[in-house]
Amino acid sequence: MTSVRGMRKRVLVFACLIALVFPSSVFSNFGEFTIRDELELARKFDLVIETRFPVIQDTRIIGYVQSLVDRLIAAMPPQPFPIKTTVVRNSALNAFASAAGHITIFTGLIANMDNEDELASVIAHELAHVSERHIAKSIEKSQLVGAGSLLGILAGVLVGSQGGGDGAGALVLGSVAGAKAMQLKYTRENEKDADQYGLGYLVDAGFAPAGMTSAFNKIRKLQWLGGGGDVPSYLSTHPGMDDRVVYMQERIARLPANVRNRASDNEAFERVKLLVQAWYTDPNTAKAIFTSSGKSTCPFVLGEAIALSRLHQIEAAKIRFDEALACNGNDPLWMREYGRFSFEYGDLETAAKYLQEVVLRDPNDLFALFFYARAVAEQGNHAASVSAMERVLKAVPRDAEVLEYLARYQAAMGRAFEAHLNFAKSFAYKRKFSKYNFHLQKSEALAQTPPQQEQLRKVREEIAEFREILGI
Repeated sequence: MTSVRGMRKRVLVFACLIALVFPSSVFSNFGEFTIRDELELARKFDLVIETRFPVIQDTRIIGYVQSLVDRLIAAMPPQPFPIKTTVVRNSALNAFASAAGHITIFTGLIANMDNEDELASVIAHELAHVSERHIAKSIEKSQLVGAGSLLGILAGVLVGSQGGGDGAGALVLGSVAGAKAMQLKYTRENEKDADQYGLGYLVDAGFAPAGMTSAFNKIRKLQWLGGGGDVPSYLSTHPGMDDRVVYMQERIARLPANVRNRASDNEAFERVKLLVQAWYTDPNTAKAIFTSSGKSTCPFVLGEAIALSRLHQIEAAKIRFDEALACNGNDPLWMREYGRFSFEYGDLETAAKYLQEVVLRDPNDLFALFFYARAVAEQGNHAASVSAMERVLKAVPRDAEVLEYLARYQAAMGRAFEAHLNFAKSFAYKRKFSKYNFHLQKSEALAQTPPQQEQLRKVREEIAEFREILGI
């Protein structure tokens, strides 16, 4: 697995390359950072996130987070662009708004919140930054930051926040963009607006308002909003936090009692938090979470089983999975995790049985669909595996691993043109361009029909833009 230090170094180089590839002239007039400019920056940033950082693709996690975002959006005024939500694997207690209504939420935030209202309150705060276009206004005001610099800054946060101390802060400050990064900070007025509007969205969406102050107090204690050097300043500097918490408490106290005393159903939140803690924290930490708490509920048994499987403690994991199934064996989440475990440790028949049942109940569960495709492929049913993996790819078209497995199964079926084309894309998104070129040339030699020629053209354009954005 890539070390944090190695990742920081690569992103530092990457941020510098972006700034060189996209000079400030990309946007015609930074005195007016238009909606079109913002959308173009966001589109490029999406490509950076999807191909360079560990984006969570588990639809049970992202679907839940999106449901919170959708509730809050319904309480917001109409926006000039759609709100897009991304969940990134990162232990920091962080969420941030970037250009054109894009919200990035770190798994560390989900893992450390105690209830749905707290998580929703942080999202509401970031959505208020979106509705007020604080980043765009800051860019307009600076007039000095080019498209490449902005991409470098935005990319830097995803690695900088993983580290600590001077090393992480230097990631952005050392890039070509860094000298101007300090100009993209939230002001006290920005934060006050985000607090006020965010609380309004939270209340109007039906959440308990106390979630906002409890979340902010929790984050403050864990030094996310303390202004440290781990996150670039426009994302981490939330001025006057002590005063703002007091102010928000006073506002909440003036709300009607029936609003202040709302009770939320945290069942969905607890399931998602379980998955995040079991899958996306250090496996030893995950094991400790589910064994040292003293709880023996069915979800905690499942969490421990997942953690044990990640530690390759197969027999112990099997015992806990059996216990988990015994107490909640008809739940698709429990079935999915048992099916995944069975596949990982060679019981293909059991894996296919459980995963197929999950997919039939929830066709949108990409995690189950991905492992089902692999299980039936291992059993020799490549037609079913290709069909399933193609469905996964529609949802995550730039996922190198999905592209690679799909290519393997297409090759097994004799679909050589498509296999080489998907191998080419997979290697491109892994930044292995000699292998990309090899498979692209194979595809070119096999392309015989106009639709195949059109597929080739689109792939060339897609990868050319990817290389341009990354400066490769």
